[in-house]
Amino acid sequence: MSTPGDDRAQKEARNAAMRETVDQLMDKFNQQTAQLREAQQAASALTAELSSPDGLVKVTIDAQGTLADLKLAPTTFDRTRPEVLARTISDLVRRGMLEVKQQQAELFRPLTADLPDLSEFIEGAPSLAGLMPDIPDFLEPEPEPEPAPDPESQSIMRRDVPAPPPAPKPVARRPRPTADDDEMPDTWMTRGDR
Repeated sequence: MSTPGDDRAQKEARNAAMRETVDQLMDKFNQQTAQLREAQQAASALTAELSSPDGLVKVTIDAQGTLADLKLAPTTFDRTRPEVLARTISDLVRRGMLEVKQQQAELFRPLTADLPDLSEFIEGAPSLAGLMPDIPDFLEPEPEPEPAPDPESQSIMRRDVPAPPPAPKPVARRPRPTADDDEMPDTWMTRGDR
């Protein structure tokens, strides 16, 4: 049989252990909050700078994923066509945006790796580990360029340009009635008037 003094001592021991656990969690929380602030500051200063292989185009993408700077070599318009230049710029901007996203993901990945699970705090609580999505890899591997038979169809990024879609087939139209036609055409305006 336990005495009231024993019960009190057990409760105080459990409370002390719980306080210590909460203090450790608060310390970890404060540490992670400081790391998060540092990561956010670093993420806001990220940029990506990319150049075309021939050096004609240089882009800078800021932390928000927008084009911050675009530089064209003085000979760019002599060495390429407008549509090829446009594709090159679009491709560089897209790749720069992905690079910035990847850099941001790498900054935050260590912060999410050691997050405690709810079941670690509360005995019998369900695990929430499966609810937190993994940080994806944004950069896809660069495909190997295939040689193009027509150098005019190649972008200055040295990639094949996809063939344009086929032109749409012309729609066959009904001939308009002439004054010689005895019958009125069947349209929404004449339906039911006969």
